Amino acid sequence: MEKILSRICLNGDIGVSGNMFGGAMLSLMDEAAAIYAQQVTREERIVTRCFSAVSFKSPVHRGEILEFYTDNPKKGTTSFSFDIIVLVNGERRFNASCVFVALDKDGQKKAIDWSKTPLADL
Repeated sequence: MEKILSRICLNGDIGVSGNMFGGAMLSLMDEAAAIYAQQVTREERIVTRCFSAVSFKSPVHRGEILEFYTDNPKKGTTSFSFDIIVLVNGERRFNASCVFVALDKDGQKKAIDWSKTPLADL
């Protein structure tokens, strides 16, 4: 697993139940995943294609620190897929599989040049 970033759960992330909103978590997961996808592919324009199998294991509360990790990277011709995992106090709280697609300046899919990336040998 590779760590992407950490974030603290703030008052604005909390719903009436006292737990972090699911939508806030999804937004943070998408941001962390996009950072990783852009860093690995070195593509200027890479966008979220899909998130699947999002699993909410247990709630996050105000003040807890979320740590975002990635695992199982897979290279495609125009896409990059991997799992994103969120740990709180070393415990897996959320995870999902995601796919990102590289785009050209006109918004069309484009091939990723994997020879220029950290995953060239994968």
